[in-house]
Amino acid sequence: MQKLKEKKSFLLDQREKKVKEQLSRIRHKLLVLSGKGGVGKSTVSVNIAVGLSLQDFMVGLLDVDLHGPSVPKMLGARDLKLTRKADGKVGPIKYSPNLKFVSIEPLLPSEDSAVIWRGPLKISAIQQFIGDIDWGELDYLVIDAPPGTGDEPLTVAQSIPDAYAIIVTTPQEVALIDVKKSIRFCQKVKMRILGIVENMSGFICPHCGKPIDLFKKGGGQKLAEEYGIRFLGRIPVDPRIVDSGDAGKPVIAAYPESPTAKAFEELVRTIVSATEEMKRDVEEGRYMRLVVPIKTPREIEPDPEKFDLFAVYDIENGKILVKDVVKKPEKQDLLDFLREQVATHILLFDPPKELADFFTQNGIRVLITDTTQTPPDDLLKEYLEEKRKQG
Repeated sequence: MQKLKEKKSFLLDQREKKVKEQLSRIRHKLLVLSGKGGVGKSTVSVNIAVGLSLQDFMVGLLDVDLHGPSVPKMLGARDLKLTRKADGKVGPIKYSPNLKFVSIEPLLPSEDSAVIWRGPLKISAIQQFIGDIDWGELDYLVIDAPPGTGDEPLTVAQSIPDAYAIIVTTPQEVALIDVKKSIRFCQKVKMRILGIVENMSGFICPHCGKPIDLFKKGGGQKLAEEYGIRFLGRIPVDPRIVDSGDAGKPVIAAYPESPTAKAFEELVRTIVSATEEMKRDVEEGRYMRLVVPIKTPREIEPDPEKFDLFAVYDIENGKILVKDVVKKPEKQDLLDFLREQVATHILLFDPPKELADFFTQNGIRVLITDTTQTPPDDLLKEYLEEKRKQG
């Protein structure tokens, strides 16, 4: 039994290593979420991916909706299969020179086969899609998740901790209620939200081409403003979206002069700008995920040998947005734990130079305090107030 446990642990370690290797070659990861079904999340995912590829970015599209995969149909690529490379590695399905995708549908015996899996099987499949598929160098990986906050988005959040969330909603209040759950989900798993997309925002008349507010308008933007989240754009209802999706021709490419394609193009430009801005926020200190080793919620732990409990803060534009207390697993390496938390900064009490240099060399900036008695919350408030005064 012990040997079986050791073998299982070894296999898990190897898979995690593969996942990390693949992700290191992908510059931006975007997880497209929705609180409920029927809001057009997959349509948005596909058109974002195609739109990015049309702007000469190298793009991967990963369909992790294991029970209802729709990406192959929307791309008109249901007959294409995964590729076997000369070195024996498995490559994603090539849709165009700049766009590759992976979905479970091509791996099923038939298109109407039902995937009846519990959580562990789904988790394993998603990790294989990320780690065992040779995605190569990518500018963007767009991940289309099923609606809700279940196993699939949770697995992505845990496997790709530096992914950004794009939340898709419609303007109706019933959809906006579920969006709030998606926002809370992202906050709980420490995933930064790139922004909100309002889909089905108005209706494009097929006869005159003018917009009509058939399903309301502006609800997603209002919610984004309420939560201080970036509003990425709105996509109108357009009969051509349905036709092009069924025909396997994404509307952004099939009808490039249509108002809907223009809306998607604007959305893609905003996403590119937003991802670069969020990267700069970290580099320039406007965004911090700061961890503090603690003895108790009110006392910093000074002994590096006892770093096993941490307060974790999300700080943006001088404000503490989220605070959590996390225990490091007993056998987990400290650096792996901090990377899992996507830590950008660590607050330490009078650390040895070797320890401070170690964190700095691994991309984690070090803040130093000369007291263990002041509660971390108070120390951070003083630090943020001082930074504010300095401009």
